[in-house]
Amino acid sequence: MYLWLPKSAGLFPRFGWSAGVSFFALACMSSALPVIHVAIAFDEGYIKPVYVLLASIFVNNRDARIEVHAIATEVPEAEKAKMVAYAREQGGDMHFYTVGPEVTKGFPVPGPDEPEAYITMAAYYRLFLPHLLPHSIERLLYLDIDILVVGSLLPVYQTELGDTAAGAIMEAEVPLRDEIGIRSLEDYFNSGVLLMALPQWRAQRITERALEIIRATPADKLKYHDQDALNVVFNGTWHRLDSRYNLMKAYIPEDLAKRDYRKFLADKVIIHYNGRNKPWHRACINKLRFLYPEYLRQSPIAHTGQYLPKPISRQGMVALARSRALETYFNYPEVGRVWRRLKGALGR
Repeated sequence: MYLWLPKSAGLFPRFGWSAGVSFFALACMSSALPVIHVAIAFDEGYIKPVYVLLASIFVNNRDARIEVHAIATEVPEAEKAKMVAYAREQGGDMHFYTVGPEVTKGFPVPGPDEPEAYITMAAYYRLFLPHLLPHSIERLLYLDIDILVVGSLLPVYQTELGDTAAGAIMEAEVPLRDEIGIRSLEDYFNSGVLLMALPQWRAQRITERALEIIRATPADKLKYHDQDALNVVFNGTWHRLDSRYNLMKAYIPEDLAKRDYRKFLADKVIIHYNGRNKPWHRACINKLRFLYPEYLRQSPIAHTGQYLPKPISRQGMVALARSRALETYFNYPEVGRVWRRLKGALGR
């Protein structure tokens, strides 16, 4: 589709023909849709999950114009250009920012052979977003890359935060560590979904204080890196968002059939594949992994394979076999009935 559009700014802009403009993008240009500013941070190892996350955002947020702000390292410029083109085709836009390696030099990250090796230096980049974005942007929704958006973001984005600098959801699976000031699980949040009030964030020097903690604390004490540092800074003074805006593995029931998970998801908005089990790995045992290929098929990289390579340990194989057996048990009731009769016959 070709449109006659302005090619320059000013009172008397120069016009020209523009190709490849979607009907949805045209609708966004001609209507006053509310704007949602979303932020992500990633490196070259997460390009495919980024496309799937973006697809899930755009598909489920036709009621808003999405402006994506991204910090990306070692990502080819050609790939960035493709992402920008995709965002604009969907009626939104995408902006890239840079954090130099000297800024995070010496920050602790897991080694390649450690269980949390999926955490890279990009995890720290969210700390710098409030100081990189224009001050005209007062609100920002940060999302981790291992997320799918399955509903409208407008309600959470428009949440009233009062005087707090951020809204988040409680993290259910962390150890208490009195030595660094983490003394209450009710006050500890997961930083994978952060609704940032940027003026308050800057005024309270959240970034600066978190960086001071990271630099002053031994690496083995900050098990969850910048998330730990942010929680020490906030010390419970953050706004509690509803858990449907960050559905983590701890909140997903284990004993449902696949059709019942659809019902369970009816009011959920943000699915977070936190932890080691990522839906782009073949050995993923997260019960909601079936959503990932659905959004992959709606992304610009639908022609690529679903899985990224990752070796699996003997322990991982055992966990995978157990998980798949349980899923078969719940998904196919007749298998469960046969299994119960077999156990009865064997006297177990």
